[in-house]
Amino acid sequence: MESEKTNFYQKSKIRSDLEILGKVLASPNKKKIMYSLNTPKTPKELSKKTNLNFPTISKNLKILEKLDLIEINNKNLRKGKLIFISKKGMIVIEDIQKNNL
Repeated sequence: MESEKTNFYQKSKIRSDLEILGKVLASPNKKKIMYSLNTPKTPKELSKKTNLNFPTISKNLKILEKLDLIEINNKNLRKGKLIFISKKGMIVIEDIQKNNL
């Protein structure tokens, strides 16, 4: 089984951790949020851009942050938080696009 994983990595040139990649691919909402972060946005802007309600955005942002796929600036503010995609998040997005996942 392990050699199948290694083989998949080599053939598709995926650079992401497969577990993290799987979590993003399994959730259309996480994928939508990641794709929307081509520029830094507030949670409210993300909600408008993705047509997802605010609680859904908030829940998914917490998960994406735990996975180190996004960074949140001004975390202690109630309003004015800025969400950035991290380097690790950029690699995940590139892998999804390159491999048509």
